[in-house]
Amino acid sequence: MKKNNETNNTDFLNAYVSKLIDACKAHKKAVLICLVAVIVVWTGTSLYLSHREKVRQISWAAYYDAQVALLTQGAEAGTAAINSLNTTYPNSDAAYYGRLMQADFLFTQENFAQAADIYKELLNANNQHVATIAAVSLGQAQQAVKAYEDSIKTLQTFISKNPSSFVLPQAYLTLAVSQELSGDKAAALETYKKLLQDYTKTYFGVFAKDKIAQLNK
Repeated sequence: MKKNNETNNTDFLNAYVSKLIDACKAHKKAVLICLVAVIVVWTGTSLYLSHREKVRQISWAAYYDAQVALLTQGAEAGTAAINSLNTTYPNSDAAYYGRLMQADFLFTQENFAQAADIYKELLNANNQHVATIAAVSLGQAQQAVKAYEDSIKTLQTFISKNPSSFVLPQAYLTLAVSQELSGDKAAALETYKKLLQDYTKTYFGVFAKDKIAQLNK
C-alpha cells in the first residue's frame, strides 16, 4: 500500500511538472518578461540598499567631523559643519543629532533662546528619540529665559502625548519647577507629589520630597 501511494505521488508530481513546462512553453514571452522584471526589481533593491547604507555611513562620518569642529574649533566652525551636514543629508539621523548637539552646546553657553529655536524645530524630527529629548530640553530652555507659561505648556503637551516615555521623570521635574517659578504653588505641589509617588526611591522622588516639605511650610 505504501509503495502504491509513493507511485501515485510520483505520477502526480510528474504530471504537474509536465503541465508547468507546457504552460511555460506556451507563454514563453510572458514568462521571460516576468523573469526579467524579477531580476530588475531584485537588482534595483540591492543597489538602493547598498547606496542607502553608504550614505548613512558618510553622514555619520560628517557628524563626527562636525562634533570635533564644535569642540575644538568653537561655535562658528561647528555651526558651519552642522549646517553643511543638515544641507547635504537632510532628515537623516546624523543631521538630527547634529542639530541636537548644536542646541545642547548653545544651552551650555547660556544662549537659551537660540537653543530653544533649534529644540522647537526638532520637535518634528522623524527620529522619535531626538524629538523626545528636544521636547524636554525645550521646556528647560523656556524655563531658563523665564517663559514659564510656555515651558509649562510644552511639558504638559509632551507628557499627555508620551505617558510612558523614558524621560518622563525629567519632564515632570521641569514642569514642577516651572509651575513653582511661575507662582502656581498648588500646581507645583501636585506635580511634585506625582513625582514622589511614581519615582519614590530615585533622585527625582527625593528632590520632590524636599520640595513638598519646603512648599508646605
